[in-house]
Order: sequence, then C-alpha cells, then structure tokens
Amino acid sequence: MDTSILERVEELDDLELALLVSTVAQVHCIFSTAVDAVKNIQEELRLSCIDLFGAQPAVVECTSRTTVDEFNEGVLIENEDSLEDAVHRDYTKARPSLLVNFTPIRQASPGGSRMGSIANLEEKRIADVIIATGLDAAPESVQIQVFELIRSGRIFTRSAMHVAPKDLLFITILSKPDARLTRHLNDCFCVSHFHSPDEGLPHLDSHFNSKYFAPPTFSAADIKRLTELTQSVEMTAEIAQYLHNVVVFMRNSRYVKAGVTATATRQLRILAMALAPLHGLDYVPPSLIALAARKIYPHRLVLATSENERSLLWGSDPRAIKQLLEGVAVEDVIEDVLASVDTPL
Repeated sequence: MDTSILERVEELDDLELALLVSTVAQVHCIFSTAVDAVKNIQEELRLSCIDLFGAQPAVVECTSRTTVDEFNEGVLIENEDSLEDAVHRDYTKARPSLLVNFTPIRQASPGGSRMGSIANLEEKRIADVIIATGLDAAPESVQIQVFELIRSGRIFTRSAMHVAPKDLLFITILSKPDARLTRHLNDCFCVSHFHSPDEGLPHLDSHFNSKYFAPPTFSAADIKRLTELTQSVEMTAEIAQYLHNVVVFMRNSRYVKAGVTATATRQLRILAMALAPLHGLDYVPPSLIALAARKIYPHRLVLATSENERSLLWGSDPRAIKQLLEGVAVEDVIEDVLASVDTPL
C-alpha cells in the first residue's frame, strides 16, 4: 500500500478515524458526547467529512415532533455543478440543518407554492453523507424511514423515489450518551464512539476563520484503494475461530441479556478486515478482532438486571445477583469477555 496513505491515517484523530473506517467498510456509525457538546460535535463531523473526503453532508436535526416529510426534505440536497462550488459557498458556516416547521403541510391555496415545493424535491438527490442529530428522540415513523433508507438504499417522497448513493454514509449523533435507537435501526449501525468534550474539536477550531477550499485528505482513488485492500485481507482459520469464540462468550455472558445479533457478528468480521489496511496489514491479527468488538457492541448490548439474570432460573439469590451486577457497564462486560477468550498465538 502507498505509504503516504498510512502516514495520513496516522495523523487522524478519533472522529476522523471512525469516519474513515466506516467509509472504507461501507457501514454506518453512531456518535455520542455530553449533552451540551452535541451541537459542536455535529459541526465538527460536518467539517471532517468535507476535509477528509470532499463529501457534501446534509445535517438533519430531529426532535420528537419531526415528521417523515420533514426528514425526507432534510436529507435531500441540490444537484450542485461541482462539490468545490458547493463547499466554497458554505465551508465556513454550518450547512442549513432541518429546522422543524409545524405549519400544516396542506397550503391554504392548492396552487403554485405546493406544486413548486414538490418539483423542487424531485430535482434534488440524497446526500453522500447524512448527519442526523437526536434521531433517538424522533418518532418511530421517522426511525423506520431511516431503517428503510439504510436497508434498501432509497426513500419515497410524495412525488418521487430517490436512490441513495452506493457509498452512502449515515451518521447519527445521540441526544445523550445513554440514548438508544429502536431495536432494528440500532442493529443497522456498525460503529459506535463516545467523544469526550475534553478531547477537543480540531476542525471546528482551525476552520473557524477559514475561507478557502482545500483538497480532501483522501481522494476517491484512495478510498477505492483501501476498499480493495480490505477485500483482499486474509483471515486465517484460527482467527476466524477466535472471532467465533468472542461472539459465543459474549452471548453466554451472565451480564448480557440481549444484543449479540447475527448482524453484529457479520459486521464484526467486516470491521476487523477494514481495520487491517489502515494498520498496514494484509491479515487480521487477534488485536483487531478485539478492537472491532469494542466498537461493535457498546451500542448493542442490553445488560441483565437482578430481575432477569439467567442464574435466577436455578435458584440464585436475587440480592446476591443485584450486588454482583451493581456498577457493571457495557465496556466492563466487553473487556471481561475479551479477557476470558484464549487468544491464538
């Protein structure tokens, strides 16, 4: 692999690396942070997408009153003549996000304004990158629409069908660290990452006064090359067995009630193989399986409680179980499982 790509990868921060891995693996990601830092991380991710890939993100801010029509309008962008023109116009300011307007959809007059709005939507396309903030607070109907967009790669508006780009990257920022999406939608997201406000937001700081378009850090050719390398990564039988053991131990852990899904297992393999080229490897070592597990499971695992822990079926003392489970976090469970599985030499 081109050493210049590895050098650029080594310079990435945690948010940029999560975006790059998700793009190369063609999966979607969840970010969380402190409640008062959500707006800042939203803008940081928007700028990161522009700087890293030259992507034109659509930012959608969801609330409990967001409708499907409003969401659809938020993910559609103009068919720009060129990305550089689009970025020149709004590089230093936040891209217009979805501001929920609760006026009735039906206009007082059935004339031109309504038809003009429909025609306008028909001329738009789904953005290459979608950043949805507060999706966990959105109604179930909106989350179902997102699920269909990710699953089928298309959405239907009132007047047209819009097909998503093949390399669509959907990013959601939770409204609070412990928030959850609906079960099936949550399982569609591969990577989850918590960003502490103390770690800083370099893009937001450095581009506050920037007025000039710069070439992306990774060109389309770079991303294509990394994707091709991912597909040629070797996973030996011993490593495949190790991955299988991690999944089995995770599923059988007394601390885990649910969340170890078939989709998670498939994505664990995909993510581990996508990480290899970014480390300059053409094979998957055990350490990358462990790293992938730490990103795959945090948003998925549902921990057992003193009311449903499985050993209660065999007569365990509920008080002892409550004491055992007290203070156990998802990250603790993942580390416990990884420590329990024998690592191949």
